[in-house]
Amino acid sequence: MIHTRRALYYAAAAALTLTLSACSLVGAGGEEASSGSKITVTVALVPDPPGASEFYRQQFDTFQAANPDINVKVVENPSDQQLSAIELMFQQGSSPDVFRAQDNGMDRMLERGWVAPLDRYVTPEFLGRFPQGSMEPATSGLHRDGKLMSLPLVWGNWSPLRVFIYNKAILKENGFDGPPKNWSEMEKMATAITKKGDGKVFGYAPTAAKALAVEMLANTAVPYSVPAQGIDFRTGEAATADPGMVEAVELHRRMQADKVMMPGWESWDGNRAFTEFAAEKLAMYPSAPWNVAEIRKLNPEIEMGVSAIPVPGSGRGAYTALPQSFGPLWGMSAQSKHPKESWKVMDFLSSLEFHKAYYTKFGTFTALESAWKDEAVKNPDQKAILDVATETLRLAPNPKLASEGGKMILTAREGRPELRHIDAAADSIVNNKPFLPMAKDIDKKLRMLIDETIAASGGKASRKDITFPGWNPLEPFEPEQ
Repeated sequence: MIHTRRALYYAAAAALTLTLSACSLVGAGGEEASSGSKITVTVALVPDPPGASEFYRQQFDTFQAANPDINVKVVENPSDQQLSAIELMFQQGSSPDVFRAQDNGMDRMLERGWVAPLDRYVTPEFLGRFPQGSMEPATSGLHRDGKLMSLPLVWGNWSPLRVFIYNKAILKENGFDGPPKNWSEMEKMATAITKKGDGKVFGYAPTAAKALAVEMLANTAVPYSVPAQGIDFRTGEAATADPGMVEAVELHRRMQADKVMMPGWESWDGNRAFTEFAAEKLAMYPSAPWNVAEIRKLNPEIEMGVSAIPVPGSGRGAYTALPQSFGPLWGMSAQSKHPKESWKVMDFLSSLEFHKAYYTKFGTFTALESAWKDEAVKNPDQKAILDVATETLRLAPNPKLASEGGKMILTAREGRPELRHIDAAADSIVNNKPFLPMAKDIDKKLRMLIDETIAASGGKASRKDITFPGWNPLEPFEPEQ
């Protein structure tokens, strides 16, 4: 029965709370300055996912035992403030030697000259740990101008992959024998479940504050570049007002206005959705795949299903994009006084032993596939994730890696976060306002920004740099397109 499983959930949730409260343990024994022949390497990270604080401390204790001449000092920053915190450390002259700066955060650090190239340390053995071809400079996602500037942690497919998580028991109790295949089915199912749930069970939630689910659903309707950058890479034009993008917002606006979605989502952090789902108060939601393992930890007996995200009623318009092999994560400070020792730490963070431990602890697929693949196919939850990846992920163009002009234009756009759909979409949903006028206004400003960036580039950038006319988002991208 669902109520019995809720009791198991609350016990697990209490244990998780105790784990998270132990964050002060991070850095224990690492506050001392270098003493004697010991050299201190400072590592800045975040307590993500839940349990990461204790995990990293244990792993660095293992590293220190094997490297007694190195002391690892951990500085833990809040997840939602990590980049600002690291920037402040650099500005104050107390920069970390090794730091976590994901995806676009790494480019922010690169622009300031704070990241050291890693090529001088890399050996054939090191490169051989990664899947064949994944560390090529043109496609790795970790290189800039041909230089290796970052190392990954998670599986290349892990960061972009999105899945649809649903409670089989709740769906069955409401007369549904499987997850929704399209947006219309999802809306009808969510409405019915919420109505019958009478304030105790809700059919759907948009994942977290800012309605992150909008982008997840939109990626099945429009090229990934539209929700990601506001630009259709097939044409090089601003496209926030694309009908598929607009409908992804309007779908959520209708469900919010009809009180279908679980209340309070507007202030949820990244953990709240899986917590409510594990408590069996939430029937279904789209998510990053790491939520699956967290749900299973909180409620081992839950009847959870994992499937592909529903597509528009008119049919799939795009697949989730794979624009690069990996997402950047670990960087070394260009200001480090101990680069050799810092590399030893980074080498450890890219070791088979560390990746096996990370997979065992968090159920996350890591960049070193040999650390987990044999075990993953034996686990029903993880096999389902792998199946969704096979079904829904396709290679896609990445202007940042393709040309200097593409990098210039997208870097300029990323410097203007308000020119993405996110804030406007949340405003539309929460305040019940039509999204299309907002989208048109964003596109107008985005066109101006693109034109200004091209004009200021001295001929280095043009719209051709963000245009791939031969690309079909329903097919894998070929570089010659």
